[in-house]
Amino acid sequence: MRDDRLFLEVPVASRYVVQILEQKLGPTGIPPYQLGLVTHIRHAQPVTPTAIAAASGIPVTTLRDNIQRLVDVGLVRRLPNPADGRSYLLELTSRGEVMARAADPVLAEGYAALERLLPKPLDHYQAAIAELNAALEASLAELSGDVPDAVRP
Repeated sequence: MRDDRLFLEVPVASRYVVQILEQKLGPTGIPPYQLGLVTHIRHAQPVTPTAIAAASGIPVTTLRDNIQRLVDVGLVRRLPNPADGRSYLLELTSRGEVMARAADPVLAEGYAALERLLPKPLDHYQAAIAELNAALEASLAELSGDVPDAVRP
């Protein structure tokens, strides 16, 4: 019999992360969904939406609406992309930087609590999640028929 735990446990872990973020970020007024996207942009800015989609796993079509919301509330700005006139780059506004910095101590507290309870160092889990996400992305591409022939065994 196949062990189905992975597909069951990963969403559970995701829900716990969301609950922690909602609990810790609630008093700051920062919605977790905004902080995630702002953080991706913060770490890679200036960055294309395509690069953010790859890093976050959010489809570009969904990302466009979320980016527009961030632009509308003044957290992110679009810049011309000198490498591709059809694209644009994203960077945080000063308001976006303030929001991200306000979340830093809250996130540090959440990470500290988690690290105290983990039996192995946090880096171990981060590496495992990165490997898992890469394999899931490749599996999705394979199941969708999007794998180039050169990659097929």
